[in-house]
Amino acid sequence: MEKRKREGQRTDRPRPPFDNPGRSTEEMLRWARPLLTADEVRRSRGLARAFLDGAGPRLQKELERLRRETNDVILDEVPYWEGWYLSCREPLPVHVNPFYLLDEAALPAEEDRCRLAARLVLAAASFCLDIDRGRIEPDRFREETLCMVPYGKLFRCSRGAFPVRDRQIRGDVPSLEGRSAVVLVVGHPFLLELISPDGTLRDLDETTGHLRSLVAGGTAEALPLGLMTCLDRESAAAFRKGFTAASSENAAALKAIEGALFALRLDGPCGPSLDERARHFLFDEGQNGWYEKSFQIIVTADGAAGLNFEHSARDGTCLGRLVKELLARSPRPGGEARLPLGPRPIPYVLDDDLKGELARAERACRDFSARRRQRLYRFDAFGRERVKAGRLSPDAFVQIAFLVAQRALWREWHSVYESVQMRRFRLGRTEGTRPLTDEAAAFVRAFRGGGLSREALRGLLLRAGEAHRNRIDQCLGGCGVEGHLGLLKRVWELRGEVLGLARPVLFDSPAWLKLTSNFFSSSTTAGVGLALAGYGPVEAGGLGLRYLSRPGHFLFHVSSWAERDNGEGFVEVLDEALSAMGSLLEPGRPL
Repeated sequence: MEKRKREGQRTDRPRPPFDNPGRSTEEMLRWARPLLTADEVRRSRGLARAFLDGAGPRLQKELERLRRETNDVILDEVPYWEGWYLSCREPLPVHVNPFYLLDEAALPAEEDRCRLAARLVLAAASFCLDIDRGRIEPDRFREETLCMVPYGKLFRCSRGAFPVRDRQIRGDVPSLEGRSAVVLVVGHPFLLELISPDGTLRDLDETTGHLRSLVAGGTAEALPLGLMTCLDRESAAAFRKGFTAASSENAAALKAIEGALFALRLDGPCGPSLDERARHFLFDEGQNGWYEKSFQIIVTADGAAGLNFEHSARDGTCLGRLVKELLARSPRPGGEARLPLGPRPIPYVLDDDLKGELARAERACRDFSARRRQRLYRFDAFGRERVKAGRLSPDAFVQIAFLVAQRALWREWHSVYESVQMRRFRLGRTEGTRPLTDEAAAFVRAFRGGGLSREALRGLLLRAGEAHRNRIDQCLGGCGVEGHLGLLKRVWELRGEVLGLARPVLFDSPAWLKLTSNFFSSSTTAGVGLALAGYGPVEAGGLGLRYLSRPGHFLFHVSSWAERDNGEGFVEVLDEALSAMGSLLEPGRPL
């Protein structure tokens, strides 16, 4: 067991390859082919040749030098890795932070929401202690141990707003805040110690009592400080600068909040329906949140519980592990320490200028929250077990259904992004696969066009499923295209002037521009312990598609913006696509 734990912390894992621009460029052209006209294919091929004859090899050489000299720190700049997220300037709520809603049946049965919250925070603190001591079993995928380095930024970590590019703010393990949760109640922040100085968890009953006292006292903060974390990142950086300059007390407040283990939100009621809960857990309009914390545990007055997490230093695979740990540890969190300090208010000072900024932030939150659309759709005719019995992966089946639905609404193809983990590699995060393969496009054309037999359609569907699996495996093996080529593009942005290189023509090619669009952003999880998961849309007119696969059904969270909202129509045609494609799963079944 100890050997397996050490394996998760190994630093001798294979490095992500990112070593062959010729292969990556050729694969990019192949992946983009279904999106392009014949003329766009010809133009993209010409620009690709110019890239490989000119800037490409020089950028690859510079990348290899940077990798050697920075010990691969430059990999933070890979698309969808830490540096990429920290450079994004959109607001964190809806645009960046996903949410998880926990399944009530998987939670400890508690009538008192403060006791439920106490169990969850002590379970999280227990997991943190095991990470600190190197005692956690490594994650595994297909019998291979995965890199566990991302867990080092799960606790005592916060995203700080700074001009141009944000920063990770890390807390100190032995400090008071490093042993405490920041607890948010009606907009007021408090520090509650969960781990004693000698590393013992706080007693469950004592923790529950302190949370009850916070809920019972105080009135709502008119302008919650957490609104600052909901602004676009340049405005958030300007507020942070003014806030810390206004008072040394303010700098100390940020240090306490950002260095805390995590945030606990004790929110008001959010409503009994999944739709209401999805809306609240994605974004509460800034009334009681701190969206820069690595993760927020949320427990509402009407008993809902879940997470909202900041994405820059962590991905869904790590948060899925956190969910499992919370559910496994919360029935018996094991705390025994009686600690002298109760909840400590975190004081700060707001002058008139800062109050004005928070008032404007509150209005901005209401405005962009009103623009979001979230739809839940449950497909009950069958689930993943029937799909697997039909010799298809559930993910391939659903992604191909997304493509069928897309073509029912749009005359031209739009690229679909799907996240694939790369944690078999040292410091690996994710790669973006693109489910629109030539084989998937051929199936969609035949399926929508009619005229083929059921068995012929089934054969096309199986071939599309095989192509989807192969592309996923390509990404798992570090041989996707967007990570490598996107990193070369970033090397040009950082070093192009020094190297005397003009903007590489490849990145203005139709192939690159159309392939890397995130009009549809999709992801999935088995969702053990989850009732729902979701995130916001990426592009105007596009959709955010998150789904949970269950043995007997699929549950979809579909997000969009009010402008050019296509969510309702997409759900309708997706239902038709899933139902019709289901008839192809069993040989001999009539259409």
